[in-house]
Amino acid sequence: MKIDSFKRLSQGLVDFFYPFLEVALLSPQGEVIEILNPFSSLKEDQGGAPKEGSFQEVLTNGKPVKTMVYRVDAMGGFLRLRYDTSSLNHLKNQLELFLQSAQKQGDVSEWQVNVDRLMAEYLKTHQVTMQAATSRQKRELIAVLYGKKLFEFKEASAYIATKMQLSRATIYNYLKTISSLKQVQIHQVDAFTDKKFGGNPAGVVLDAEPLDETMMRKIARELNLSETSFVLPSQKADFRLRYFTPTGHEISFCGHSTVGALFVIAHEKRYQIDQPGVYDFNVETLSGILNMQAVVEEDEQIRVAYEPPEPQLRQSKISHEKVATAAGIGVELIDSTIPIMYDATSKSLFITMQSLDGLKQMQCDFKSLAAFSKDHELIVLCFVSKETLDSKNQLHMRCFAPLVGINEDPFTGSVLGGLTVYAHQFHLLPQKTTVFMVEQGHFLDRPGLVKVEFSHQGDVYKIRVFAQAVHCFSTEINLN
Repeated sequence: MKIDSFKRLSQGLVDFFYPFLEVALLSPQGEVIEILNPFSSLKEDQGGAPKEGSFQEVLTNGKPVKTMVYRVDAMGGFLRLRYDTSSLNHLKNQLELFLQSAQKQGDVSEWQVNVDRLMAEYLKTHQVTMQAATSRQKRELIAVLYGKKLFEFKEASAYIATKMQLSRATIYNYLKTISSLKQVQIHQVDAFTDKKFGGNPAGVVLDAEPLDETMMRKIARELNLSETSFVLPSQKADFRLRYFTPTGHEISFCGHSTVGALFVIAHEKRYQIDQPGVYDFNVETLSGILNMQAVVEEDEQIRVAYEPPEPQLRQSKISHEKVATAAGIGVELIDSTIPIMYDATSKSLFITMQSLDGLKQMQCDFKSLAAFSKDHELIVLCFVSKETLDSKNQLHMRCFAPLVGINEDPFTGSVLGGLTVYAHQFHLLPQKTTVFMVEQGHFLDRPGLVKVEFSHQGDVYKIRVFAQAVHCFSTEINLN
């Protein structure tokens, strides 16, 4: 077996048993070739003359470990495994079985690498080891592997049964159930509000990896919410979010569905959220990898924050008169002294209204607005007022997205990056403001609120959105 194969094996071991296992590849002289998930940063704990066998030791930093050292002739060195005996006491047999299997096969097949990766991701997401996983969790994991067609390989059932500590008969019974009946759990969350039936309702699907894109679109259409987010594993970040509208459009980023996803992840205690605290995540989206955060309070209240995609604001060539005509409103309701601006990131148009009353009076012609949006490749038209219903807030907005099936959005988080730059550059905010509040949804009887913080150096803005949400309900849909 080549050294690269052992490195892949080592990474698979660490991923599968994280955080309980340290794996080191050593030269014949005991020099470290590679060490994964090191238990100690001290030099005396990392290298040294290799001593074959299995023994207990206490590292210099005080961590009690079980150490196993194997001579690997094919590698020309030693493989050292250490597991934390203070956290896990029954790992040795599994490690030896894994190692023996890999030695016999000489190299790891691609499907085995995928099985190991998916298992590691599932266990890490659910904060369990394979020994501690419940029957339901093991069924879910088998469903993930089945959805990726990994049971089609000749030796897959035996390999997976060994890894999951199940009999092949049990695997077969689970597969019979999965192939005849597939279920997905769906959550509905009201985002940008602390009260039910306020803000913007979002659908959230955790554990979405078994779903193909067609099924995601069908689920989004069935829920008929403005957006539904799907939480998936990521090779680039802590997890990945995809967003679909009821019309089947996939959009690059959705603010309220992001808030919903973060809230449900915290609510369901996923991704190592297990107690009150601040949890930061890097999240893969079609708009790039974005920093997001879930905060769990001592009273189990949940707050979330996210970094919106970087806005690309520029002046639009569309006139105030054309926007008014397309929306079916009088041009006198629009403040023509402030330019109409376009954010290429969210494909949004920003228009300032003369007054809050004018904003309230708007009765848009959605058919005309949809045709206008298609002609100009617009997703959202955002109409803004400096007047607000609550004097503590700074802006009130209404947003329309008929091109993607959303005539009027109760609360639109995707525009907040562009709105921040727009409001700051055209003095819609008080001077020296770095924190402001935005209202939306009141004229749809779904009032919502958000806090935005920002700083800037020239034209480069750093923006963070803070929001609350409320869990409405969860349910299961049979997909067969």
